[in-house]
Amino acid sequence: MYSKDVGLREQPFHKRGRPAAFVQYRSQHAALTFLKSALTDDRGVGLLFGPESSGKSTLVDHFVEGLPADLAVAVVDGTRLKTTQLLSKILGQFGYELGLGTADELSNMLNVFAVQQTRTYQPPLLILENLHNMYPSALLALCKLATLTIHRRFAMRIILVSNRPVRPILESPGMNSIADRMVGAFELGPLTANETMAYLYTKLKVCGVDQPDRIFPVDICDELHVASAGWPGILDGIAMCTIDQADRFPVRYRDIDHPAIGDRANYLEGADGVESNADSEAPKLIVTRTGKTLQEFRMTDSKVLVGRSELSDILINNQYVSKHHALLVRDRNALLLVDLKSTNGTFVNSRRVRSTVLRHDDIISLGNHAIKVDHPGNRARVDIGESELADTANMKSVADMRRLAATKNLHLAAINKKKA
Repeated sequence: MYSKDVGLREQPFHKRGRPAAFVQYRSQHAALTFLKSALTDDRGVGLLFGPESSGKSTLVDHFVEGLPADLAVAVVDGTRLKTTQLLSKILGQFGYELGLGTADELSNMLNVFAVQQTRTYQPPLLILENLHNMYPSALLALCKLATLTIHRRFAMRIILVSNRPVRPILESPGMNSIADRMVGAFELGPLTANETMAYLYTKLKVCGVDQPDRIFPVDICDELHVASAGWPGILDGIAMCTIDQADRFPVRYRDIDHPAIGDRANYLEGADGVESNADSEAPKLIVTRTGKTLQEFRMTDSKVLVGRSELSDILINNQYVSKHHALLVRDRNALLLVDLKSTNGTFVNSRRVRSTVLRHDDIISLGNHAIKVDHPGNRARVDIGESELADTANMKSVADMRRLAATKNLHLAAINKKKA
């Protein structure tokens, strides 16, 4: 409910589009200082992380607005992008709207652009959001970009944004080119109680309220801080619901919804990096080598390809792993593993398998890598037609490979026709 009686003209705490006002608090100010220092450092790579409710996207937008107008900037959400998708989106942000191309073609074009920009002493800036949700093949493409230099200067500045520190990703062997350039990492913190009141009052004033305590008295601001734990995204959501549902102002204590800790994400409509319930219940696959975690992959798709090819969803670049090594298939609550006639075989709990239904804590072995299945909702062996599912999965995998080969052949034919 909006009330002209207190001067409120519009909803100050909406979650879509530009915020009513960017209210900078201490942690955000420190984060902006860190981002600026990452750009001026010769290494030029920094990591910004914080929970999905910490306002990372809003902070990134504000940071970009303050950059020089002649600086080429790309802000890309890396969530579940394959290599060609990632490169296409980066080029699109830099002003090159292209049709489909191979990863090599897109990479070469991006390299040429970055080198040209760097020659003018203005390396382009790539801000990559949701690093924790990126596919390994896309991470490899990112690492190649990080190695590009001209006159001993790196040809691209990179800011990584994530919901977590992502140390296992950055410490994996394939990420050396990024890790070696890291200036540092900054973790966003929540608002204090005083900052919460300033945050709420500033947004209310922007929307016409001269006396914001007529909507949220000081003690109500304190309660909103407690209910949101000081995270801006949750605070916006709770404040928005409180105003919309209030039958009068000022707001009373009973008007405030106090979500349980696990329910706070429900207030983050459109917030960055929020996982749906379906995502959070999906099996998690933990990839390790000699006991060291290399990657954690949430299986939200019905099929996941594991192998050495860059087309793989879980990429394992190892000589003992075949290009198309194994396929994981979700069917209702069952998780099926199918070996794709790999050279060195696929093992589950030290037993070689052609196909099997997996359960929680099973260990899949491929060469000297292992994949642990983290799926607490599937602890018992599922009594289903395993051979029938195996045949279905095999047919799907063969069909997928044929479609992929056909697509690549058509694309190569189109390229050759242009060159002719």
